[in-house]
Amino acid sequence: MLIIGLPCSLHAQEKYPASWRKTMTNDPVKNTYLRKFSRKLATPEAETLRNLKLSKLAGGACEGSSINKKKGTNYLKTSGYFALKGKVWDDAAFLAESEFRNVDFRSLAHLCAGIDYLFGPHGVLMIDVVSPGTGEPRGSYDPANPYIRIEPLPKPAG
Repeated sequence: MLIIGLPCSLHAQEKYPASWRKTMTNDPVKNTYLRKFSRKLATPEAETLRNLKLSKLAGGACEGSSINKKKGTNYLKTSGYFALKGKVWDDAAFLAESEFRNVDFRSLAHLCAGIDYLFGPHGVLMIDVVSPGTGEPRGSYDPANPYIRIEPLPKPAG
């Protein structure tokens, strides 16, 4: 009886299903979530807002990850973020927000595994903005409540 109970207790301690592990890589060929989060959007402004939200999500929700604020601010300056106002902001925010519908723990786990691809020294979205950490999300997988709530970006004054 002890032998049967041991595997069950080990299974209960997993952070997420083991089947995810093979696709939780820094390779966009295997990790479809990296392809989704790094694809081109309709406007560069929407890409800027999407990249900002992704970096905030990865830096805050991935174990051991952090945001390099100096490099992040430099990205925002060079991308034209501070010039986004009015209808341009509204349109870009709408497009960027649509990328975050139905984000669940599985997509977060795959995002955390691919931080280096998206935000590392040769990052396809932002260079050296988010440190990779452990490549896993904080917390554990709850199949009863898998979706992640992501707050919208605040609209700048002006």
